[in-house]
Amino acid sequence: MKPNENTTTTSDILHRLVVPIQTRGNLGKSTEAIARCEWMNRRGVSWKGYDLDAFNRTLSTTYAGTVKLIEPGTEPEGELIKIFRQMTKAEVTLVDPSAHMNKSILRAIQMVRLPELCADISARVTVLIYPVDEVSDMDDIAQTVETLTDSVDWVIVRNPVKIPTAKFFQGSELEAELLSYGAKRLEIPALLSDTRNHLRSREIKLGRGLSPAEALTNKAVALDIAHRIVLEQWLSDLFGRFDGIAGYLIPTAKAAAIKPTAAAVKSRLIQRRTSGINLENIV
Repeated sequence: MKPNENTTTTSDILHRLVVPIQTRGNLGKSTEAIARCEWMNRRGVSWKGYDLDAFNRTLSTTYAGTVKLIEPGTEPEGELIKIFRQMTKAEVTLVDPSAHMNKSILRAIQMVRLPELCADISARVTVLIYPVDEVSDMDDIAQTVETLTDSVDWVIVRNPVKIPTAKFFQGSELEAELLSYGAKRLEIPALLSDTRNHLRSREIKLGRGLSPAEALTNKAVALDIAHRIVLEQWLSDLFGRFDGIAGYLIPTAKAAAIKPTAAAVKSRLIQRRTSGINLENIV
């Protein structure tokens, strides 16, 4: 049974580990993670976060005191395994790794046979991937898929602001393989560049990261009213898309309790329409 089905079984998932495995940086992984944290807060899901990007520290500065910053050092596998061992302490464990940690993550997963470990504690791993039009990146994604196959759940993320096209991936054997494993799609809606710049100016003024929820609720942020409306609509749209794949992001019972929104229904319809189309053949 696929984990997004809204029924209860003896194999219900109680804990999730969600981690992007990707070589390239600047794909919007931290932006997606921050929005997902907001969504989990809104849906009443308990979570713990780990920021392994000591250079940018985006997630840990946005959620100071909530997300733990870890500098992996010479043995990143050891730090990752420590995180794996903490999975039962929250419903969702979220990892925001630095670029080029993909091989370390894969080694750590293999060292402890993580999918088997998860089965013993009613847990499941979700891997996020971000297809881009670069041969080396696609090779890295293919290696990750070849290593993990259907032992994890897959979410294919598109962020048009950061990744304008993914022609190398669309209609490929790799895409077909992932879909055969039940992979879900998540497209991050585009936030107006003026609003992004406005939020960045607020972050610079505060000297730290700023979550969308704080930007909307903290009066000290002094968010412009027009940008507030744009941000609210963007966040609502994105929350609906998270709702549409909730079974791959949070425990089974919490996912089943979510009532489908218009955005979630639209996301599922788009996924059905595109899953069997080779877009490379469309001129």
